[in-house]
Amino acid sequence: MKNLKLISPKVNKTAYFSYLDKRRIKPLSMKFKLLVLIIFFACHSYAQTNSRPVLAYFPSWSESWAGIDQNSKLREIPEFVNYVFLSFAKPNLRYTAGSYDISQTGIQVPYDGCGLKESVSALRDKGINVILSVGGETYWQSADSYQIEYQQIKDLVDDIGFVGIDWDYEPGGSFANIGSPENVQHFIDFFNNSREIMPASEGYILACAPSGVGALGGVVNNDQDSPYKFANRNELTGENDDNLYNAEAVTNGINLFGFSATGHMIPVILSVGDKIDLIAFQGYNVGGSINRSIMYDSYAYYAEMYDFIIAAGVHYPPEPWGPYYQYTHENIASLSSHILNYPTRLDDHDGIMIWQLLLAGATSSAYSYMNVGSLVLNDSSESYAIQNANNYSLSPYTGGAQGCDSTGNTYCGFPAYNVNVTYSTANSQVYYDCKIWHNQWWANPNEIPGINPVWVFDTICNEGDGCNGNSNIDNYDYGNIELFPNPSSSVIKISGLAEKLHFEIYSLLGKSIIKGSVSDSETIDIQNIANGLYFINFNNRRVMKFVKK
Repeated sequence: MKNLKLISPKVNKTAYFSYLDKRRIKPLSMKFKLLVLIIFFACHSYAQTNSRPVLAYFPSWSESWAGIDQNSKLREIPEFVNYVFLSFAKPNLRYTAGSYDISQTGIQVPYDGCGLKESVSALRDKGINVILSVGGETYWQSADSYQIEYQQIKDLVDDIGFVGIDWDYEPGGSFANIGSPENVQHFIDFFNNSREIMPASEGYILACAPSGVGALGGVVNNDQDSPYKFANRNELTGENDDNLYNAEAVTNGINLFGFSATGHMIPVILSVGDKIDLIAFQGYNVGGSINRSIMYDSYAYYAEMYDFIIAAGVHYPPEPWGPYYQYTHENIASLSSHILNYPTRLDDHDGIMIWQLLLAGATSSAYSYMNVGSLVLNDSSESYAIQNANNYSLSPYTGGAQGCDSTGNTYCGFPAYNVNVTYSTANSQVYYDCKIWHNQWWANPNEIPGINPVWVFDTICNEGDGCNGNSNIDNYDYGNIELFPNPSSSVIKISGLAEKLHFEIYSLLGKSIIKGSVSDSETIDIQNIANGLYFINFNNRRVMKFVKK
C-alpha cells in the first residue's frame, strides 16, 4: 500500500468504524480502512483477513419480486460479502436533507427511507459497507439524466449511511458509445464534481463500474505507454486479427480489443484517476473470449499509477448478452487466485464483484460464487474454496440497527412519529401526542397523525412527556360530530358536540390555517381561505374533510 499512515492494530475494527460512521467522521480512505482490517486480523491470528473487497450488486427492487428460494433481504447479506453496491439511484435524483423521503431517488426498496437506513446500519454492524450505485442501464436514457444535483446525492448518502457512490455510467443504456469525447467528459465531470463535495479526506468512497474492456487499448481510445495498448494485442493474446471484431468467437482475448467500448476508461483514468478509490469493472457481456484475466491486468497497470483498488466483475449466469461465457465456481476460484497472486499487486488488496446478489438454489448461487472468491482471496486453496462454496449461513435480522430515531426512544413499544419521514408500509404504528396510530396507506412527510386521515387512532399511550391524565380523552364520543354545509363558500356549522372542543383546520399539505375552540351549533368562518379541500381536526381525535368552494 502507498502513502498510508497506520493506526494501532489493537483497535476493535467493528467499534472503530461504527464510531466513524455514526458521527460522519470519515478521515480514512477506503485503502486505509482495508489496511486497518489487515493489521487487525494479522495481529489476532485470524485465518481469513477478509480485507480484499468481495463486492456485490444488490438490486433494490429484488426485495419485492424475488421468489421464496431467494434470500432477498438487503439487511441479511452474509458477512463474507464486505461491500455492497445498492442499485440504482437516478443520476438526477431529488432528495431533501433530513427528510428520508426516497420516493424521488429511483431506489426501489419496498420500504421507506427509515427502513433503508436501518438496513444499511444493520449491514454496517456486520462490517459490510454499502455504496449507493448511481445510474445503471435504465437511468441514463434521457437528457434529463445529466441534470445532476450533487449536493442532494451527498445529502442522501449522509442521511442513509452510505459510505460513498458508484458511478454506473451506461449512456443510452449501453456501453456502445461510452468512449465518445462527450461521454468521456461526462465521466470525468462526475468524479470532479462529486469528489469536490465528498472528499477522500472525510472517507467518502468514489467508485465506478466501467466496461471490462475499458483499460485495454482500442482503436479510438488508446495509450501508447501502456503494455496493453492496441498495438500489443497480438502479442498479448497469441492470436491474429481474424476474430478482432467477431465478439461471439471463442478466443484468448483478441476480440476484447475490438469493442467500441474498448479503452473508454483510459482518458478518464489519465484525467481523474487520483480521484477514484475503487474500479469494479464489468468483466461480463464481453462476448466469447475465455481470457477474463487480461481485463484485470490492464486495470492493474493504471491502479499502480493512481493507487485505486480493483474489483474484477463476474456475473451469475447466464450473461444477458449471449451467453457466450459462463462463470462457474471453478473459474471464479481461478480468477481470484490470479488477482491474489498478481506480482505487482500483492500488497494492494484487489478483489472481485458480482452482478447480482440473489440466492438462486441449493448448489449454486451468487452467494456461493462470492464465498468461493472470498475464500481464495483469503488464502484458501482453489479446491478447498470450490468444495466449500455453499458452506455459509444466512441469519435473519433480529433488530437493533439504527433507524431514523437515533435515540432509540419508543413509547408503549412504538417509535415516535417523525414529521420528516415517509411511511410507505400500511399499518405502520407510531407514537404521537400521547397516542398510538397506524397508517391506512402510504403516509407522506408532514401528514401528521390526528390531522391527516391517513392515520387512524389505535390506543392511548401515557408514556410520553405531559401525557398523564389523558386516558379519559377516549371516553368522549366523537362519532356524533357533523359539519355542514359541505361544500361551503362562507361558514361551516358544527353539531353533535357535548362540550366545547379545540379545533384546527389544515390544508392538504398539512399547513395550519385556522385554530380555536367551538361549541355545539356554532359556526366557523372560512370565507377568507382559498378554495380547495381541507381537514378539520377536533382535539387531535377526530378528523373530517370539507370543501371550500
